[in-house]
Amino acid sequence: MLPCFVLVVSLLITACGGSGREGLPKRQLPDSATPEKIMLEGLNATDAATSLHFDFNYSVMVPPTGQQTYTSEIKFEGNGDFDSKSGNATGYMNWLSFETEINWVIFENKYYFQVADQEWYELPAGSQLGVPSISEISRSTSEYMDNFEKINRLEDETVNQRDCYHIVLVPNYEKIMSNEQFLESIKGEAVQSNEETLENIDELKQDLENASVNYEYWIDKEYLVLRRLLTNVEMVHTGDAENPSYTAKLINEIDFPSYNIKIEVAPPQTSMLYQESS
Repeated sequence: MLPCFVLVVSLLITACGGSGREGLPKRQLPDSATPEKIMLEGLNATDAATSLHFDFNYSVMVPPTGQQTYTSEIKFEGNGDFDSKSGNATGYMNWLSFETEINWVIFENKYYFQVADQEWYELPAGSQLGVPSISEISRSTSEYMDNFEKINRLEDETVNQRDCYHIVLVPNYEKIMSNEQFLESIKGEAVQSNEETLENIDELKQDLENASVNYEYWIDKEYLVLRRLLTNVEMVHTGDAENPSYTAKLINEIDFPSYNIKIEVAPPQTSMLYQESS
C-alpha cells in the first residue's frame, strides 16, 4: 500500500503592486476568479519566490486486518528550507513511529542524510529522500490540472494568520493513468520484466479506482503563494476468503509560513556512500 500512497502524494497574471510581507509582490484577483484561475496563479506565484520554509506532517494508518489485530501507523514530521533557484534544500525529520531523528541535505541533486548525531551518508545516484519536493508539487499540479474531475472553491479561511482562498481538487485517475509520460514516471528504473511492470500498473489502477483522494490548497489572498497543502487519501485493499478488505488512510500536510528567506545550503564535509547493509 505504501508505494501507492507515495505515488498519490507525488501527484500536485495578475496586476502586481509593490513588495510587501516577506518581499512578496502584492497580487490581485477579481472576485469572479474561477477556482482554476486561483490555482494556476497561486502555483505561478509560488514558483516565482526565491526561497521558502516549510513544515510537513505525514501519517499512514492501516486498521486491524486478518493478519494483524491492531492499528498500525507510520508517522513522521519535520521542516525544511528550499532554494528555488538552485534546487538545494536542508531540513530535519522526526520519524515518530521509530523514534528516529534525521537531518537531511539536498545539494546539486545529491541527497545526504544523518541519523541523530552519527555519520553522514550520501544516497546512490537515482535515490531520493522521502521529503517534500516543492518544485515537483507546483509543477505536477500544473501539469495535471486538466486531469481533475472536480475543482471547487470553499469558504475562505485563515492559515497561520494569513487570509487564504481554499481550493479542493479531486483527481481523475482514469485519465491520469492513460498519460504515457505519467506511466513512464511510475515505471521507474526497477529491474523487472515488461509483464511484471504491466501487472503492477494494472494493480495500481484497480487500487486507485476504489480510492478516495482529495487535494486541498490554501492560497494567500494578498500574495497568491501557497500557505498550506493537505492530501487526504483513503485506499481500499481488497481482501480474500481468509482476509477481509480494509481501508488504509494517508494524511499529508505541508505548511509554507515563510518565503524569500536567507538560505545557506552546503553538503556535509565528510560522508559515506549509503548501502543497504549500512
